[in-house]
Amino acid sequence: MSDFDLRLLTVFKTVVECGGLSASQSALDMSLSNISTHMANLEKRVGFKICNRGRSGFKLTPGGTELYASVEELFQSIDQFQNKAWCTKTHVGKELCLGIIDGLISERQFTIQKAIQSLSLKERNVLIRMDIMPPNKLKSSLAEGDIDLAIGPTSIVSKAVVCQEIFREKITLYCAKHHELSEPETQQERLVRAGATFDFVSRGYLRESQQPSYIDNLRTAAIVHSMEAAAMLILSGKYIGYLPDHFARRWEDTKEMTRVLPSMTSHTVPFGVMYRRDHKLSRGAKVLIEQLRPMVPGGGASD
Repeated sequence: MSDFDLRLLTVFKTVVECGGLSASQSALDMSLSNISTHMANLEKRVGFKICNRGRSGFKLTPGGTELYASVEELFQSIDQFQNKAWCTKTHVGKELCLGIIDGLISERQFTIQKAIQSLSLKERNVLIRMDIMPPNKLKSSLAEGDIDLAIGPTSIVSKAVVCQEIFREKITLYCAKHHELSEPETQQERLVRAGATFDFVSRGYLRESQQPSYIDNLRTAAIVHSMEAAAMLILSGKYIGYLPDHFARRWEDTKEMTRVLPSMTSHTVPFGVMYRRDHKLSRGAKVLIEQLRPMVPGGGASD
């Protein structure tokens, strides 16, 4: 398809939308004879009659109707291409791809919102692409170069990854208010009772939330890959499972969930911002890392 073809299609599209050759003269800034010539050339180019024009008025043929629909699709595609090209021109060298584990929006220690705000003030026109990912996907996306930075548990760190620990997330075993273990005074007695079995929901991707070895009578009855899914199952009253304390707080405050033996089951998981050692960080990525200052004693960059 040549530039001349696009010009013919542009004239055709305008004629159709104006409702005829005469009505399109002003929009095209062309004479009636010139428009007629373009329409005739287009018919020769496509090989079929596209419209009836004359004293009876302007009307598309069935072939012309199909051609017009195709022309609309073509010009929409051209518009999309132009928009993407403009976006690339505007943001070239300023794209920042982030991968973040789910549920962190309720973590008050975590400062990604403030960090992004500072980034927007220091680096204008940064195009941020952010995806919520489970830890195994964060690890593979870092390895394959699909993301610039990963924010998640430091357990995914390898020799090829630089990690700056930024906070530690506290995780506890939870059950729903109508679960057998919902009364703190009887939890320990019920957990160790002979013959008792409790259904456990495991976040399959995260080793920290696997079935605890020190509680013998748990049965892994559900495997999930997000904290929201784990919370749904726990709230059903059938399962117990681990959740970050900050994530479970909304249901704990409304008495819909309760902690199960927190003195035994609570533990912390270190979280960090990570990037590949051989990856050239953009200015935006560097600024974001600077803003995600460690909030734990001794937190900093490590292998």
